[in-house]
Amino acid sequence: MRADILLTALAGASSASAMVMRIAAESMEYDWAVTGWSAGCARQGCYYDFNITGEANLTSRPATPAFKAYCAGDGEGSPYRLCQRIDEEDTDAIVVAKLLPSNTTTNGTRHAKIQVSLRYTDLYSSTTWWNFTGRAVSFYNQFSAPLQNFTITPTEITGVA
Repeated sequence: MRADILLTALAGASSASAMVMRIAAESMEYDWAVTGWSAGCARQGCYYDFNITGEANLTSRPATPAFKAYCAGDGEGSPYRLCQRIDEEDTDAIVVAKLLPSNTTTNGTRHAKIQVSLRYTDLYSSTTWWNFTGRAVSFYNQFSAPLQNFTITPTEITGVA
């Protein structure tokens, strides 16, 4: 099952009979480290791959799990792709990523826009789940620059209880 369909189905099923909560993202300190970013465009379209890591914060509200995943996909504007967890954490966190459509600048530079979402069951309440989503802009560096490292800060935080 595709990750975007799974997330939509879970959100729809849960929110029909539950309370939806939104948290101001700027009220939390939770960043994800993107390492080994590689992206490029060819005749078949644009593609990306990278590792992403989030550190646990058990004192924040909501508490956030540690995770590490490898993400790869293609197609600007394509649906989310499921990232492969590469950690040994026992949380049920699901990480998905997708390329957003980009524009070419006046000098011909084309920026890559990535969006990542993390969904997990609340660490203290099994009847609540959280979804964090963040975006970043980087470069299509496949043929012209070294691998990139940068940070994604979630800008949307939603929970269902």
